[in-house]
Amino acid sequence: MREQDFYPKLCEIFSENLLEYLPRGSRIVYSYDKSLNIMVSEIQNKLESEDDDFGEYIPKLKIDILFGIKIPDRSKTRYILFEVKYLNQLNLSHLSQLVGYLQVTKNIKHGILLLVAKDYAGNQVSNDFKELIQMRYIPMDWKLTFSELEVSPTYSFKTGISWYLPGDGVEWENTADILGITSFEDLANQIIESSE
Repeated sequence: MREQDFYPKLCEIFSENLLEYLPRGSRIVYSYDKSLNIMVSEIQNKLESEDDDFGEYIPKLKIDILFGIKIPDRSKTRYILFEVKYLNQLNLSHLSQLVGYLQVTKNIKHGILLLVAKDYAGNQVSNDFKELIQMRYIPMDWKLTFSELEVSPTYSFKTGISWYLPGDGVEWENTADILGITSFEDLANQIIESSE
């Protein structure tokens, strides 16, 4: 199996769980395994949304999964970028890839590093990575300033780490001490706050 084989199921499970915590009438649509510019266009068409936080240029990054969320009475569509790994464990380089994508996209406020565990052994994050999280050496709540000639805009995003388990379960790494996303409820609250 490949990680792409799990995308449809992961989208379904994350949508169902997240909708439980979003306001009634919220909509989630998704796209996967395409370049970001195509995915954003697909999501905007499905949501019949014309708001554009991305500006004129959307990077042509190949993204695993992108969610678009529309909350009633809110003008902006909010996006979640998922970096999916089909492995035994996650390590720091996997989080670095997610953070790099979020830095380049600039206007996606939430990113989830998602492990599809090949072998559920109870330790989904490598020991070195877990130690960095516990010692609070890794930021999960980012604020970036891009220096430009006339303007220096600031962008922010939050990340979380979760894993998909046999039997369609999802668990979250506890990153609360480093201000990471730690549950579906937490993620929903972040989406609601950022769409105001």
